[in-house]
Amino acid sequence: MALINRAASGVPPSLPPPLPRRLGYAPPPLRPLDMAELAALGSLPLRARRLADALGIGGHASRRKGASIEFADYRDYQMGDDLRRVDWRLYARTDRLHLREAHEETPLRVVLLLDVSPSMAYASRKGLLSKLDYARALLGALVLLVRHQRDACGAGLISDDLAQWLPPSRSPVRLQAVWGLLDAPGTGKTTALARALHTVLEVAPNRCLFVIASDFYEDPSALSPVIQRLRHERHDLLALQIADPAEVDFSFQDPAVFFDIETGADLLLDPAAQARVYREQFSAHRAAVTAACRDYGCDALELRTDEPPLDALRACLARRAGQR
Repeated sequence: MALINRAASGVPPSLPPPLPRRLGYAPPPLRPLDMAELAALGSLPLRARRLADALGIGGHASRRKGASIEFADYRDYQMGDDLRRVDWRLYARTDRLHLREAHEETPLRVVLLLDVSPSMAYASRKGLLSKLDYARALLGALVLLVRHQRDACGAGLISDDLAQWLPPSRSPVRLQAVWGLLDAPGTGKTTALARALHTVLEVAPNRCLFVIASDFYEDPSALSPVIQRLRHERHDLLALQIADPAEVDFSFQDPAVFFDIETGADLLLDPAAQARVYREQFSAHRAAVTAACRDYGCDALELRTDEPPLDALRACLARRAGQR
């Protein structure tokens, strides 16, 4: 249950000095990512690019052999092989024809799922990203990484069911299509992630990496069957549990009326008296979601909207590397 307390000077800038042209020059590293700076950017593409820049973008290779540039092994020449792949230097030493084989970069299908249930709209203070905006920026950055790696990318909006769906594609225009979906997602009715995920599995192609950004206000016991089905159908999953710092710390002091964003139910509460019990139950819920994922070999990360989500981006890249 999601609870909320009711309670230019006009001078043109000078031009930067020209970059040095000496060999080996590298631009200075980006300054550390600040969440207030990210929130101030406003635009989803700007936020996504800032996150991707803070992480840096790498590559992945496949265990399958192909014709890319990363060397894997030699094999004997066979009639009909492409002579351009012959290692002529090795031939000069051994008087035998050998072909160079290389790791082939194989595409993955990455599906980004954004929870748009009403509880995701919560932000405890001004200048802090809501859980929804935090999730949008995080998934927007992942689209950049996926497109850079030439993988297929799809996306969906979920709450009580699958609201919108873009199937995975390697099309050059997929980046803008996914950003368009994330940029104005609207708001769902209630949280029913298990039902939504069952619907996603009905329409998704084989062997996808699903990345779910949600606060996971769902009964963990309801998630276990759908995660089991997901793994049985040879998909992979990275669950990103997003919480506002006020939801984690529950540092409210004065008695107040709290209300559930999704049901509208009110609750008069003395937070100072209930803080310890609340924190224990909230922590237990997040741990149960993590356990439901890890029981089937999937990962779940606990994220706060006042902390940069770079670990989540790295975790996604690690999951992709594990599928080579």
